[in-house]
This record gives sequence, structure tokens and C-alpha cells, in this order.
Amino acid sequence: MPKILLTGASGQLGTRLRQWFAVRGRPFLATDIVAPADGAAVELVDLANGAEVDRLMIRDISAVVHFGGMASEAGWQTLLEANIMGTYNVFEAARKAAVTRVIFASSYHVQGMYPTSGEPVAPEDPYRPDSLYGVSKAFGETLSRLYFDKFGIECLAIRICAASHPSSPRDARLWFSQDDMTSLVDHALDVPVLGHRTMFGISDNPHAFFRNSPHADFGWSPGHGALELGTPDPRAPLDTADPRQRLIGGAFTQWGHPDDEASARS
Repeated sequence: MPKILLTGASGQLGTRLRQWFAVRGRPFLATDIVAPADGAAVELVDLANGAEVDRLMIRDISAVVHFGGMASEAGWQTLLEANIMGTYNVFEAARKAAVTRVIFASSYHVQGMYPTSGEPVAPEDPYRPDSLYGVSKAFGETLSRLYFDKFGIECLAIRICAASHPSSPRDARLWFSQDDMTSLVDHALDVPVLGHRTMFGISDNPHAFFRNSPHADFGWSPGHGALELGTPDPRAPLDTADPRQRLIGGAFTQWGHPDDEASARS
């Protein structure tokens, strides 16, 4: 039976997707580079190893939900292997195996250097990455465009915002309900024609820093918003004297080059 290949299945969002697919009765093959904390069956594969990814992709895969890779800032070599080589290997293995749909977990950090005081940022606004991590996700989005235009692999790139419970008004403006996340992935897997599109993974929050462009042919909208959480209130003012609140990327915008910091510690 055809199944979904889920990468990053041991992470926070990957675990949520595993549970959701199981409830929905969707066959899937879960993989990660580390074992999950809950002891579930997850195949251990390094996505930087193209041959290993090729072997996964020929196991009757119908679509890929690619949430694997490094989920924060890291040194260049780590991001090169996890997020650039790994993402390339996923798309290339999909091409060779004639798998024609990929859901790609990108990040709002591709536009993290925009000011919080400006107009909401749209997906088509220029990249302004706040980190090497953001650069690695911009690479994945651009790669997905190539593989759609040249090889016909449909893709939804989800610029995931703050998927954990918010701890500040800034976080609340960025909140992405995990229920909204699962419904968006579900919808992207099932919509008859996906094409190539980029959307922010963000719920219906007041004063949100991002706005999705209309996707009338796609037919999805978030079902949750940060006001339902009570606190923190996304409508509360931000302290823009704090540089972590002045730019959308928060603390990511203030960190130096991670390889310089690693050298200083050694």
C-alpha cells in the first residue's frame, strides 16, 4: 500500500504528525537520525546519505512530508549536511522514484530580519534571513521551485512560525497551533492539484507579523488563533527597545556567526 515518507519523525512536530497520521489511518514510514523519546518505530537514517534516502524512497512512497533536519541555528557544516544536503537528497530521491508531492517544513526565519513595526510580511516579499539556519531553509524553498518547474514535483513549503506554546506577546503573534499544522499538512496531501506554493505556518493571530497571500484554489485557512490561549495577549505592545522584539526573528537576529562562537569555546 502506498505510504507517506515522514522525515524528522522524532522531533516535536514530527511526533505530532506521527500521532495524527495514525489516528487518521494514513500509512506512513517514519524516519529520523535519532530515536524518538516515546519509543515508537522510527527508522534511523541520515538524510545526508543519498543512498540511504534512495532506499527509503523506493518503498512504495506516495508523498513526502519533509520535517527532517536541523531546527535551529548551528554551525555551517551541521546545516550543510542536515538541511542542504539532506533536503537535496530528499528531492532528488523523489525525482528518481517518481514521487511527485513533497510537503517541506521551511521557517519564518527566512524573513526574520524584517522589523516587527512594519506591515505584515508576505511570502513573495524578498528573503531576509536572520541566520545560517534561515539561509538553509531559503535554499530548500528555492530547490523545491526548481524541482517543480523542471521535474514536476508539487510542493508546499510551510514557513513554520512559533509552534510551541507562546511565552510572550511576540510569540503569540507568531503562534502556529499544532492542530492547524496537522490540518494544513493533511490538506496539502489531499488537494487534487497542489502545484508549487509557499505559505506561512501561522494561526489567526491579531497583529501577526506575516500574512498569507490568497490561495482561493487551495481552500485552507487556520482554525485557531492566539486569543483562545488567554495569555500572553498578542495585542499587548512590544518593547522595541529590546532588539529581540524589534526584528521578527527575535534572538536569532542577535546571535553572531556560530562557527566563530564554537572556535572561541575551543
